[in-house]
Amino acid sequence: MHRAAAALIAAVLSLSAVTAMAATGDEGLAGLLPQPKPAPTPLRLPPPPRADALVRVPQHGELEFFIDPASMLRVSATEVRYTLVARSDHGADNVGYEAFDCARPAWRVEALWLGGRWQPQPQAQWIPVDRGLAGVHGTLDTDYLCSEGTVDGGVAELRARLRRGARIP
Repeated sequence: MHRAAAALIAAVLSLSAVTAMAATGDEGLAGLLPQPKPAPTPLRLPPPPRADALVRVPQHGELEFFIDPASMLRVSATEVRYTLVARSDHGADNVGYEAFDCARPAWRVEALWLGGRWQPQPQAQWIPVDRGLAGVHGTLDTDYLCSEGTVDGGVAELRARLRRGARIP
């Protein structure tokens, strides 16, 4: 009886392994393991934004927001980087170099412009997009940068869309 049970268990395990290999293709059982994440794109900081080159991002709220089109970089199919300037009605600017991930959708500050130079923010966390009335990142997501979880075009297309103020249909 023990031999029959052992044979049955061996047959079931063999069948399971064959089924797993067939389901995962040529990679065998390795296809069932988590795949390593690709290495992050190295951070190359752009020159500081020029006030005369900034493009306003229309949205409601107490602050005005601008993007420096020259700073835009498409990092991958789902991620783009850009310099965002937040200006108060008193004229004070807060400047950050941000990453935007269309697949999440979320954003994070890669560096802040402080004291006349970029200050990298290596511990910055991804922040989910706020689609509220005053959420500039929600506007960037739905109207300018992303479509169906991917960056909607190359850098030239993104810049043109920002300059036109066009909405993604």
